[in-house]
Amino acid sequence: MALLAGLLALAGCDGILDVDEAGIIVFEDVEAEGPTAIPAFVAGVVGNYHELVDNIIRYAALLTDEMILAGTFEDRLQVDRRRIQVNNDVLTDAVYAPLHRTRMQADTTVFLLQERLGDPAFADVENEVREGIALGKLYGGYARLWLGELYCWSILTGMFPENRPLPPDERILQALGFLQEAETLAAIGGMGEIRFAAIVGQARAHLWLGNYSQAGTLAGDVPRDFVFDAEYSQNDPTQFNEMYMFTWGDMQQIRWTVGDGTATTRGSERWEHLDLFLDLQLLRSEPEGFSAFSSSIPVTLQTLYGRADTGVLVASGAEAMLIRAEVAVRAGRTAQAEALLNDLRSDYSLRTTILRDVEPPDAANELAPLTLVGGLVPDLRTVAAERARELWLTGDRMTTSRRLRRDPWSAIDLFPPVKTENSGGDDIAFPIPRLELDNNPNLSAADACPVGQASGSWR
Repeated sequence: MALLAGLLALAGCDGILDVDEAGIIVFEDVEAEGPTAIPAFVAGVVGNYHELVDNIIRYAALLTDEMILAGTFEDRLQVDRRRIQVNNDVLTDAVYAPLHRTRMQADTTVFLLQERLGDPAFADVENEVREGIALGKLYGGYARLWLGELYCWSILTGMFPENRPLPPDERILQALGFLQEAETLAAIGGMGEIRFAAIVGQARAHLWLGNYSQAGTLAGDVPRDFVFDAEYSQNDPTQFNEMYMFTWGDMQQIRWTVGDGTATTRGSERWEHLDLFLDLQLLRSEPEGFSAFSSSIPVTLQTLYGRADTGVLVASGAEAMLIRAEVAVRAGRTAQAEALLNDLRSDYSLRTTILRDVEPPDAANELAPLTLVGGLVPDLRTVAAERARELWLTGDRMTTSRRLRRDPWSAIDLFPPVKTENSGGDDIAFPIPRLELDNNPNLSAADACPVGQASGSWR
């Protein structure tokens, strides 16, 4: 069967994301060049996911309190003010469409590469084909995780089309299946990094679903020093880390910054951990030579991503330890949770210096050991604060905030206050956008989120 048939298999799908897949997955090159095209083919899957990650980070940072908007861009201000309209074109173009394209390309790649297994013409690149399948499953799983964690519900077209939106828990159960397959394939092929990334993703899924024992067991299999990054390049602006681009102002004026509590037009929003992050050199307050798009917004510069090619954490041993710590807190194993957190605190600045080139803090500002009190809510808040530092600007703040907000046992709200003075709302998720609602025959105009939800209260 020709690989081109994979394109034909997508025919008949409905929705805004029924794009010309040949523009994403280069079928013609594979057909013409055969095995020599496989590396570039697989690189496209990886590149699409990496391009998506920094977009998610920026908008998740606005909806939580990691960042405020440093310019007057109305669609983005909707996110900053937590009152998102379904016709928000920026959010549609920057997050929704790339997320679905990434998922669709991952799924299609798996299908097409599976067709090549056993083909004598591809025997010499069988390992690369198998790695591509494992990566397709991994990124297909992570894309589904994001859909569950970021959106009040979601629907798929293309490969595995759906006739109704799935709520977050169903979507994350679906992601879990893909990540389990990725782990199995990676284990068989001896692909350690893909395997551990798949395990972290599974643990993250179980944590969301409240399967705490399973989450802790899985996380315990991940080495402490494991790091799996989304990688970027200085070769071309399209390959830059956009978190760097929009906060450092090299390519354009600064459009994202960290709230220091003085910008009244942003609800006087102040990052909860501002003082600590300044001490740890993760932030620089109003550095000389930096100015925001809107001159009234003071610049508090993030230093985690200080170059265009700085990588972004996708999965890590540190995240696995944080999952284990939360599981221990929920099980009443306070001493174990405390030990895990203090283990991470003991070399945090060293790791950040090595991995992200953050300048080490003064000795007096190094992290000291903490003590948990043995209460569920205060100790979960402490774990959340440790996540806020370890997983800062990775998209985790929104995931953790929404997960804890939805947790009936904790009732912890990490989102910034409702910004009523700026026509603000209480959105804690993204809606299905208008363009999808208008073009997907399986949706009605009222299906942006489940019944009862509206702008200013997307859940």
